[in-house]
Amino acid sequence: MLRNILIIILLLNNKTDLPHQNEGSFIIGSNSIQKIIFSTSSNFGVNHDGGKALDSDYNSSWISGSDSPQWIQIDFGTKRIMNKIVVYPGEKDNRKTLQRIILQFAYSGSWFDFSDITLQPVKSGCINFFGKQDVQNKIEINLGGIDASKFRIYIPADGTYDGYAAISEIEAYIGSNKLKYFDERLKGMCMPVHNGLLPDKDTSYPGAPRKYRGGEHVGLDIWHYHDSETYKPIELSRDTPVIAAKDGIIIRADWNYTPMSVKEWINQSEYFKKNPNTFVKRSFGGIQVWIDHEDGIVTTYNHLSKIDQKIQPGVRVKKGERIGWAGNSGLMGESEGKDYGIHLHFEIWIDGYYLGKGMNIKDIKQYFSWVFSIR
Repeated sequence: MLRNILIIILLLNNKTDLPHQNEGSFIIGSNSIQKIIFSTSSNFGVNHDGGKALDSDYNSSWISGSDSPQWIQIDFGTKRIMNKIVVYPGEKDNRKTLQRIILQFAYSGSWFDFSDITLQPVKSGCINFFGKQDVQNKIEINLGGIDASKFRIYIPADGTYDGYAAISEIEAYIGSNKLKYFDERLKGMCMPVHNGLLPDKDTSYPGAPRKYRGGEHVGLDIWHYHDSETYKPIELSRDTPVIAAKDGIIIRADWNYTPMSVKEWINQSEYFKKNPNTFVKRSFGGIQVWIDHEDGIVTTYNHLSKIDQKIQPGVRVKKGERIGWAGNSGLMGESEGKDYGIHLHFEIWIDGYYLGKGMNIKDIKQYFSWVFSIR
């Protein structure tokens, strides 16, 4: 107990700047400007950076280079209370790489060793294909209650196999609650267009200004999907199916939608340039379907050309089920009777706020890449 109290005192208000490499960051939660910074001693490759140990995906891992020793550092930017840290060893070439780890906290310009752990062999005592005995899959470190802003998992030279270190996840707990780097309610959500591609242009993401209605973009514009064999980008058309991103219940389906004339569209655009926060009777979103996923998440699908016949308010849908087809309803192209501007405007609302609110464009792109990553 005395040891824990001493450590807490030492770590309070820590402002240590320590060397790092391969730095990156994550938003904490879904609509927050809070970030954590991660950095690593080395990365095996671009697909194995430190973010893989913080992405809530236990099948992906940070894998270090082959030099020793190795480490991965987590920096909250401000002190944070924690009572437990859990480390899940990862794999390289289908084998566990960790034999020993040291949990360290930053203090006075150096690292303080809090816990030195030798991983235990699994009870079966089996020898794997590589002649190494398998070790435990989960390491729980009881902190006893600590205030800290920065910690790292250090793997000494004798703690690796062949110099490589792999960690699939690092979790920090406050009481029984795990600190969420991404909102795990979005985990497993699929792209609402089969083989859909995330857009290149910043203006197609949430937060981009929208001059024609005096506000800002609150969704993701999907313009292309890829061919399954060549990955060649293909533009969405009126024949492109739109699918539910997650299981849920339909709460809106615009079966009585009426297009605006060109004059009406121009008049409404001019009005909303100066009055962006008023009730919108005829939305620029055109034909829409909304799905309540019953966990605080609502998704909306806009500019549809038509809705699938089975889609009605109150109907339950499964992830991947067709709800309609892409189009340009609500846009000037529709008012002119033309096909330009066809795309899917897709929104994710979390606890009443759209995904991307308060984030910069780099963080927004990273977040959507995580949402739609293959798991």
